[in-house]
Amino acid sequence: MLNDKLMDEILDDLQGTCQSLEDVLDSHNMELDDLSMKDLGYIDDSIFVCDCCGWWYELGEINPEIENAVVCMNCEEDWE
Repeated sequence: MLNDKLMDEILDDLQGTCQSLEDVLDSHNMELDDLSMKDLGYIDDSIFVCDCCGWWYELGEINPEIENAVVCMNCEEDWE
């Protein structure tokens, strides 16, 4: 697993943006293959990418009203 400092940097770089995970990893001179399943699970347990707008958000911003998708609170009207 990545060290805590590097993982925090990756999460900070993703959150509030629409960058891909691959782009953020590239900025840290890394590739997706450098992440373990545990690393990927930690990212999934920390933030999410909205299926509608493509931005990364904190888990508390998942819209519970939307089924079968992970959508942020801001995209409720756009998703319908």
